Amino acid sequence: MVRRLVASYLALVALALALFTVPEGIGLVSALRNNQAEVGLREARTVAILLATADAADPDSAAGAELALLTLRSNLEEQTGGRVELLSADGQPALGRPVSDPLGTDISAALQGREAVTRAEQSVLGEPGLQVTVPSKAPDGTTVGAVRLTYPSAPVTAQIRELFGLQLVVALATLGIAAAAAWWLARSMTRPLRLLDSMARSLSQGDFTARTNPLDAGPAETRRVAESMNDAAERISELIAVKRRFVADASHQLRTPLTALRLSLDNLHDEVSDPHTRAAVDRSIADTVRMTRLVHDLLTLARAQKPIDNSIQVDIAAVVDTRFATWSAAARSHDVTLTSRIAPGAQLIAADGHLDQILDNVLANAVDVAPPGTDIVVDAAVIGETVRLTITDSGPGLTAEDRSRALDRFWTRRPGGSGLGLSIVDQLARENRGNIALEPNPSGGLIVVITLLAAAPLRNRSRLFGSGENTS
Repeated sequence: MVRRLVASYLALVALALALFTVPEGIGLVSALRNNQAEVGLREARTVAILLATADAADPDSAAGAELALLTLRSNLEEQTGGRVELLSADGQPALGRPVSDPLGTDISAALQGREAVTRAEQSVLGEPGLQVTVPSKAPDGTTVGAVRLTYPSAPVTAQIRELFGLQLVVALATLGIAAAAAWWLARSMTRPLRLLDSMARSLSQGDFTARTNPLDAGPAETRRVAESMNDAAERISELIAVKRRFVADASHQLRTPLTALRLSLDNLHDEVSDPHTRAAVDRSIADTVRMTRLVHDLLTLARAQKPIDNSIQVDIAAVVDTRFATWSAAARSHDVTLTSRIAPGAQLIAADGHLDQILDNVLANAVDVAPPGTDIVVDAAVIGETVRLTITDSGPGLTAEDRSRALDRFWTRRPGGSGLGLSIVDQLARENRGNIALEPNPSGGLIVVITLLAAAPLRNRSRLFGSGENTS
């Protein structure tokens, strides 16, 4: 927006400069050319008077006028770089100098008593020039000759170029000053919008404590917008807090009665001897276990939605080794091998404990679906300023349609599953400014890709972590 405002200001200034300088420049060019023509007419008329005097009957007057005429012609040609041509009444050259184009229309007009001013692209000087032709008249009005003065156009052209060059310099300087002023004005005008944009970005990233001081929001219109956004953020924050508290409290409160129900069903299972009743009790126990898992996942999801107070540098290999130790018994029971390909010292940025929860949820799914005798591989790579953490299994995998729905809450293909595992991973990744993606394993199975921020020492290094391998 700042650039657009500056561009609009500069466009208006440029238009004003064009409307002012172009007509003025055209007027000055015309004035310079007209001034040259007026000077030429004045000097040509002076020469014409001397030519008429030199043609007088009095020999003494004629001789003096002729000498003065020669001197004036020499001075004019030396000072202006032009040429003075003189003709007698019969069209013959006067004072012994030949005349170029003595039959020209300007000469004919002058011998008939008319003045002529023309601009020739190729004059007697061999270059563009101004030709001024005037008649030489005796005191009684009789035309006794003609005078043609030719001036080079180069001096006037140079003046015109200097004029336009100066106007260009002034215009560029004006535009530069206007650009600086426009930038300052645009920045000051858009400052309230930048404050609101910063608040909106913070809200979109999950920081519902972001607020804007209405007093800093500029004019009344943006102050009202700031107040409205603050009110909306406050209400959203309250609603989300209420929802989180409800989910957390409900999940927490349900755990106790579910535990008691499970114990009662276990006791009932030991007391009944009827096979049909025992089967019904077994189904009830299975449902209770599923409900307990669902409540546990809901509580985990509610905790994952809490704002992150601070992030720390997390040693990826150390966390993976810890989670492998936790899941090794389950992996052995499924005849699955857990393999880590992450070098010691590799680090990323995340909230304390979030990487543990991410790995727990992904490994839980992978161990359940991986065929016996296969590996579950955890690997990592640095791409720009992010870490790409991958968990690869050789299970049945997911179709493209299933992968598009797998992050939805309560969606699952496993009997007894809560459908919240990958949703929790997605929530945790987004809370840590990352994301999750599901990709098919070319050799069969699923690749869970989690992208998180790399720790500062690892940024700007686009290579796989070292080949250190740990197998559980």
